[in-house]
Amino acid sequence: MESRGGATKEANSITKKLMIIGAGGQVGLEFVRLLKGSSHQVFSYTREDLDITDYEKVSNLLNHVRPDVIVNCAAFTSVDEAEREQDRAFQINAHATKWLAEETRRINASLVFLSTNYVFNGEADLPYSEDDREDPINAYGRSKLAGEEFVRQTLNNYFIIRTSWVYGWSGQNYFLNFLDATETKETIGVVDVQISSPTYTEDLVHIVMKLVETDQFGTYHVTNRGSCSRYEFAKAILDIGAISSKLEKIAPDYQMASRPAYSVLKHKRLNQAGMTPRHWKEALVACMTVESEDHDGEF
Repeated sequence: MESRGGATKEANSITKKLMIIGAGGQVGLEFVRLLKGSSHQVFSYTREDLDITDYEKVSNLLNHVRPDVIVNCAAFTSVDEAEREQDRAFQINAHATKWLAEETRRINASLVFLSTNYVFNGEADLPYSEDDREDPINAYGRSKLAGEEFVRQTLNNYFIIRTSWVYGWSGQNYFLNFLDATETKETIGVVDVQISSPTYTEDLVHIVMKLVETDQFGTYHVTNRGSCSRYEFAKAILDIGAISSKLEKIAPDYQMASRPAYSVLKHKRLNQAGMTPRHWKEALVACMTVESEDHDGEF
């Protein structure tokens, strides 16, 4: 049987003690929601509960909980703000990650680190493999790549999860912002110079949890299949939702951080692990036909 994230439903009997850090963000919220009622023992902490840069508190909490798996969803995620606050972006995405990796090794646990397609420069014309050379073009991408490198240097038991254009009903994301815009605007301007893969949070979390249950450690690209521009994604939202707003292609704001023009990720290692994500259009239909606060997931 296939899960909604595309991973086979097996190893349901495996029970792990999981610590979710950054549980107030959109991916962290989805981990908490989907793990509810699972066989796993879950300890979740929002930014208000646990500042990942408070190393003493992080260390004390890890000593107390002694998790099998730490899922680090805490991140500085604003691409534009990262250009203006590079020290802060690196403090959270890189240096705090290094400390967390060292603490993970100390307690003999494994670590899930969420990374990004922005570790690539966007100059390719074919999807990026996990083995391709990284070359980020903005501070956010550089800070995330530094976090990846610290994890790889420190641990053997890690999952580095690169994903892209994450959306869903939780937190802040392009999908929700776009739906909000349709409430007040007849015509919505959309930049049409970037191509990547929209990734539904529910699918992302399902697949990550299947990887965690396999202990097949390494770096993985986890997105929905297929690719599109922001404009095509926005048009699909309008079509699926039967929304009457119109779209207008606009030029990017060049005062914002640079984005890779093409950042589609290839699922080489995920396929080797026997997992195939569903297409982004199928995932978007599923997302838009569920209630945002009343749908259940299971493993």
